[in-house]
Amino acid sequence: MIRLRELEKVKLREGVLVQGLPGIGLVGKLAVDYVVRELKLPKVAEAYIDGLMLQANVAVFVDDEAVIKLPTYDFHLFRGSRRDVLFLTAPAQPVAWMQYEVAEHVLDYFQSIGGVEVVGVCGTTMGEGEGVYFAATSRETREELIRLGFKPSPGGVITGACGLLPALAYLRGMKAYVLMGYVTQPELDPVAAKHLVQALSRIFEIQVDTRNLDALIEEVRKKEREVSEMMEKFREELAERARTREGAPPFYV
Repeated sequence: MIRLRELEKVKLREGVLVQGLPGIGLVGKLAVDYVVRELKLPKVAEAYIDGLMLQANVAVFVDDEAVIKLPTYDFHLFRGSRRDVLFLTAPAQPVAWMQYEVAEHVLDYFQSIGGVEVVGVCGTTMGEGEGVYFAATSRETREELIRLGFKPSPGGVITGACGLLPALAYLRGMKAYVLMGYVTQPELDPVAAKHLVQALSRIFEIQVDTRNLDALIEEVRKKEREVSEMMEKFREELAERARTREGAPPFYV
């Protein structure tokens, strides 16, 4: 079952869909959620999907007031000076066997309200270091992204919705591509997410204050330093114990 509910009837001007779902480093979701939160973008539609699993099972959210909420695909609208951008985020990706069906439903809705361009944002471990890499669906788009200063992906595979949605959009005649932040840690990589936020800001002329993201980056780095210091202290204690054992007698009387 896939049920899309429009909270507001909208018509996009040269509409762009930017999808950011959970994936490696949570980069795509973090980037899109950050833009939505900082700009206080209104939610204009939501989709209920029976293949949207939480913690590998069917589940619902319970908020701090004990209210149950279903997990949804959420569409938030940014009205630009020339173009409109629809930001899509969700707490999870659909299960593998529903990815195509969900993507087609998303594209049906997007095209019906004036959508012409699809961008997937996510993380990648393929590359030569920090920055934004891309994979395009056409040579024209490839050259455009190179002129903007982004790096071509060295190859590989894009798993899940991040690559699938743009690929299916291209089959419908839309401009489509994927932007990938280079990930250095699999759990949470706000540095890679910041690169994506800055990339989207440049491409679509969106003014986003990244100071709160900088604070998150510093918090993550602080925790990394604390863990590193704890590990170093633990290694020193193990080494000291080893030295103590070396000086002990081989038997006791």
